[in-house]
Amino acid sequence: MPSFIKALCGVVLLVGIVCVTAAQSEVNFSGTWLLNRAKSDLPQFRNLEEDRDASLTMIVEHQGQTLRVTRHIKIDREEQKETHTYKTDGTETTNTGLRGESVVTKAHWEGKTLVVQSTRKVSMLVKDIAVETRGVWSLSPDGKTLTIDGVMHGPRGEQRMRGVFEKR
Repeated sequence: MPSFIKALCGVVLLVGIVCVTAAQSEVNFSGTWLLNRAKSDLPQFRNLEEDRDASLTMIVEHQGQTLRVTRHIKIDREEQKETHTYKTDGTETTNTGLRGESVVTKAHWEGKTLVVQSTRKVSMLVKDIAVETRGVWSLSPDGKTLTIDGVMHGPRGEQRMRGVFEKR
């Protein structure tokens, strides 16, 4: 086989590998996600477990390096909504939490998982407390299940949590 054809075959093979690898590494969290309470472990949201009508829905818009997450929380017949925008390149963003507190977040990729680290300042009695969370977002191979494994450090010490969301 002439060397030109060998080189051409090598280039075609390399381009094919690069395209397959790029397609496999792209993770997109876009969609409407409903918390599966039976598969989740969220000790800091005890009301979600006690209230049969409680729900947590996330609407995620993921475009490029921007992730916009709107959470709809329904507990005890009350509905609350918060929207946060993150940059997945590690750029710091600041959003407002449910109680009006400032939430500073950095998000970055570790392989196919997204690590979201946040610090929120919460006023408790006469002083402000910093609550730090680290959530690792992962998508199932079929794209129908979003799992967020997290650790929260606050006044009650370390709390681990797992949210399992199903795509609607």
